[in-house]
Amino acid sequence: MKYLFSILIISTIIILNSCGTKIDPYTNDFNGAEYFPLEIGNTWIYSIDSVIYDNKGKKIDTINHLIKEFISGTFEDNKGNTYFIIERSLKAGKYWNTTDTWYAYLDENKAIESEENLKFIKMIFPIRENASWDGNAYFDSDNTIVRIAGEPIKIYKDWEYYYLSTAQAEDIGENHYENVTTVVQADKENSLEKRYSIEKYAKGTGLIYKNMVILNTQKTGEPNTPWEEKAEEGFILTQKLISFSRN
Repeated sequence: MKYLFSILIISTIIILNSCGTKIDPYTNDFNGAEYFPLEIGNTWIYSIDSVIYDNKGKKIDTINHLIKEFISGTFEDNKGNTYFIIERSLKAGKYWNTTDTWYAYLDENKAIESEENLKFIKMIFPIRENASWDGNAYFDSDNTIVRIAGEPIKIYKDWEYYYLSTAQAEDIGENHYENVTTVVQADKENSLEKRYSIEKYAKGTGLIYKNMVILNTQKTGEPNTPWEEKAEEGFILTQKLISFSRN
């Protein structure tokens, strides 16, 4: 249940129009590390909106809450990688309650984040539009099962990561960002399943937006019915950055 809870509050479909000028992705100042800032004291606060489908779609729960991520310290693994400790808290009423701890590190060609017991390659460097990679290489994504509202779902089935766009100006909520890179993690569907997940990162800030649509249905005879109406299990999650402060 703890892992399910973490999945449903992940750092996390709004189509945003780009109004910025694309930066040459091959210049030396575009290696990408500034899109994944890791420093002790960095703090992010996100709004999370989730819709959870249960009981063959007969029960639909809507959840709204705030999540805070705070880098509290570091440690080194046996390979010399410096991991940053990310403490995550859920705001319940007036108070923040710690829910779990994630870990992240950077090397010269990728950004890694461990969320519970799953390790993701969030970004690869240098950032280049349309560059692709196996972001779930550290676990068996096609057979990893997570229970959502009691139902086993292969959330990460058929995920394929690539950069959709780089260094574009976007507005997320009330915040404006000059340099945003969009990572598509999954964008596939058939008559039984829909798997869609994207993340947006801003230079100097990190993750600013996440959208996941993980839905299953047995209503195969309704190809023109929107997924939000025919879904029987799964969830839709939208995560937006409210504030960010650096050490």
